[in-house]
Amino acid sequence: MMTTLEIKFEVLRMWGTITAGAEALECSRSQLSYCIHGKRKTPHIREKLARALNKSVEELFGK
Repeated sequence: MMTTLEIKFEVLRMWGTITAGAEALECSRSQLSYCIHGKRKTPHIREKLARALNKSVEELFGK
């Protein structure tokens, strides 16, 4: 399981900004941010993010 900060750094490394990551994942910036911080556990956004980062959902968020 990765920490919130590690996930955020991976998003920034890949897309440069949270906004650009959200556009690439076809969701809103707030949806992606809530997903990264664990405030909302939206399965389809978690799956898209994990796939884009070449990781499993469990590697990013745990069980």
